[in-house]
Amino acid sequence: MKVASTIALLAGLWYFVSPWVYGVYAATNSWNNWIVGAVVVILAAIRLGSPMKTVSLSWINCALGIWAFISPWIYGYTLEHGRYVNSLCVGVIMFAAAMWSVTSTPHSHHTVATHS
Repeated sequence: MKVASTIALLAGLWYFVSPWVYGVYAATNSWNNWIVGAVVVILAAIRLGSPMKTVSLSWINCALGIWAFISPWIYGYTLEHGRYVNSLCVGVIMFAAAMWSVTSTPHSHHTVATHS
């Protein structure tokens, strides 16, 4: 779970800084990267700190991974090859890492003792 959440955290951090890397920080749709990246980083960090109580945060990061993946079509930057491929790759990584985090979190099973 910690490895998966760390990967999600790093992917979110990269998504946050990518508008500067691709030189589109002045574009009006760069806020999408900043907000999504920051939220993914925050939620993954919380997950790392309290994994048993925060499984639902990984589900939110799954949704944000899907959002990052589809955002090039929503914001119309599919012709900006580097940024387009970046959003697709980061979206898949965020989604996969969040799903890995969800599925690798141990679940506590409460068994009820029965008396005969």
